[in-house]
Amino acid sequence: DRFSATGLIHFPQLKDRFATHFVPFAQFEADAASGDLPDFSFIEPNLALGHNDYHPACGRAMGHGMAVQSIDPPSSILGGEAFLSRLYNAYKGMQSPAGSNVWNTALLIGWDEPGGTYDHVPPPSVPSPDPSAPAGQDGFTFDRSGYRVPAIIVSPWVAEGEVFNQEHRHTSLIATLREQWGLGDPFSARDAAARTFSHVFTLDTPRDPQTWPTPQHRPVPAFMEDPAALGTSLSTLGKTLAQGIREYAAQNNIEIEGLPKDPKDDVPPEQLLTVLRNFLATIFPLLAPSAPSPGTPGTA
Repeated sequence: DRFSATGLIHFPQLKDRFATHFVPFAQFEADAASGDLPDFSFIEPNLALGHNDYHPACGRAMGHGMAVQSIDPPSSILGGEAFLSRLYNAYKGMQSPAGSNVWNTALLIGWDEPGGTYDHVPPPSVPSPDPSAPAGQDGFTFDRSGYRVPAIIVSPWVAEGEVFNQEHRHTSLIATLREQWGLGDPFSARDAAARTFSHVFTLDTPRDPQTWPTPQHRPVPAFMEDPAALGTSLSTLGKTLAQGIREYAAQNNIEIEGLPKDPKDDVPPEQLLTVLRNFLATIFPLLAPSAPSPGTPGTA
């Protein structure tokens, strides 16, 4: 809950909403239980600082020639399983008689990568999002898809055990949102050509969520922070991160605790975690560990 990778990737478009629309997952759970979810919620697991997604640990990229457990401890997919279980149970338990509930809300679970496993189906051709854009690296014109990735739709209106073999894309979500709420013309040729998910809700009578399975996740190793694990030097990525934080702070006239005042002074490796945490707390105030969740007591 410390930061949103999606927010950082789309920083110019989303930065003005960081302080209002990026909230801890605990807020989603509270809103799901009370029937107060917005029309659309985008849920993102932690990718670092105690990650609970399905990626392998990424801390090795920050330190020079060593795994940085304080950024992201070595782990398996157990954190992702535990988070998915928590999300599924929050959705399954949406029983509010008014507002959002399990009967008028669908849960789409998607992955962005195939996990490196072999796929016998070659990536198909796809429309280029912007045919007028110049070719990218190695002349690639973004007219070919990647490997297949899994997706799961959970809803009382979807038949139990149903498998949909038609081709869908990540942009199928965008196409579905445009269709559902009349958002206007396609954003690109990709969502214009994407099949929506509207065809999957085939039942006339909804299935009772109380009859659904309740998978049990396995124990997740505790997250440990050890700034000393950064060693005596940072990798190029770590140094670039520190420099980027410094430049952003200077441009926006904000003070980041732990960041050296003199721009000529490097950020000590053992201090990078403090700088990173304080920077994230500044730009994502509602995701800071001590920030109260809006509308609910307690801490994030």
